[in-house]
Amino acid sequence: MDNKNNNKQGFARKHPILINLVAICITFIVICIIAMIGLSIFTEHGKYKNVPDVRRLPVRDAVMRIENAGFKCEITDSTYNDSYPLGSVIEQDPKANAQAKSLRTVYLSVNASSPRLVALPGLNDQSVRQCESTLLGLGFKNISINRIQSPYKDLILDVQADGKRVTSGSKLPLSARITLIVGDGNEVILSPDSIDNSAMSDNADDFEF
Repeated sequence: MDNKNNNKQGFARKHPILINLVAICITFIVICIIAMIGLSIFTEHGKYKNVPDVRRLPVRDAVMRIENAGFKCEITDSTYNDSYPLGSVIEQDPKANAQAKSLRTVYLSVNASSPRLVALPGLNDQSVRQCESTLLGLGFKNISINRIQSPYKDLILDVQADGKRVTSGSKLPLSARITLIVGDGNEVILSPDSIDNSAMSDNADDFEF
């Protein structure tokens, strides 16, 4: 027995570096196991919750609902969509009812609290096709055409927004109802010569015997 102990002690004295390396490896493995167990407990490994549906809710209510469900919340951007209430949530990530771990951040896209205003460009004396293309490119969707008697066919004579006359530079929400007053090409313009000839013909009639 004493010989075995002596042999072990002798081995340890002869190979101290090896013994220290083994001790370090064992310590490292134990620390890794403890860290993994602790991390699993902290992150609730394997436990998921359903992300609540907060679309169309006011921002304050949406944030409260998400945090009460055990998630974090962050607003990423703000845009305007006339299909949603002002100041409400338009999109969320992760999606509604998706499964996610606790403390996962839910990102929200929020509808602006007021509609974005766009400056109206000069449209008078443009063709109706060119004018419609310009308005659609700016984001206006509710566009109608009202044709009136005019010699200038398909030419923009005036522009109205929600029933009121507007001019170049007027700032309008994209939800505005734009009405384009367009010539129908049916009115006949009398030239000065035709007016003079008509007048002479009338005078000649007056002097007939």
